[in-house]
Amino acid sequence: MVKTTRDVTGDLAHVLVCAGTVAEWLETTPAQWKTQIDALVRSVSGVGVRWLSIYPYSGSCSALDRTTICNAILQTFGGQRAGDRVSVVAADGLIVVIDTCADGQERFINAVAQLSSSQAIDEAKLAATLLSPASGEPDLVLILGSPTRVPESLMWELAYSELVFLNVPWLKCDVEHIQMAIGDFQRRDRRFGGVDS
Repeated sequence: MVKTTRDVTGDLAHVLVCAGTVAEWLETTPAQWKTQIDALVRSVSGVGVRWLSIYPYSGSCSALDRTTICNAILQTFGGQRAGDRVSVVAADGLIVVIDTCADGQERFINAVAQLSSSQAIDEAKLAATLLSPASGEPDLVLILGSPTRVPESLMWELAYSELVFLNVPWLKCDVEHIQMAIGDFQRRDRRFGGVDS
């Protein structure tokens, strides 16, 4: 994984929230999307977060399902759609990226396919494509679900990220939950895969 200079300073620049199933996302109304994303944006406000990514925890998703979810988000926030993702600029320039792909392997394959066959694929190019528009891996991954299972939607994003598990349903996650996870993150000594000697 590509570590950037922000990684060694301990800053919290990128938060990824992995929450809800594709079926729950399909049932989420535009008003609920607004409430949920507004709460997530408020919860990371003031701590230096520049990117907030939101992935589904699990579920299978057809192209029609992804379009339905993207359209509900676009109807509420505007923004731009690129493939399975919608990007929205929120308060203070925070970039919110909602990725409808619930399969980390599929996301990885799609990223490789986006890269030109005429150029060499290296770790930096692959990371940039997988995480676009964020400039690096998430510092904090908040998983709404059991700590006994890592979601299938996450693969690349876990190598240097700090994980916080909260057993809270998707539409019940609020500012307090996110701020609790951020507080947990801020108390940790990040070793980026290293172990104590």
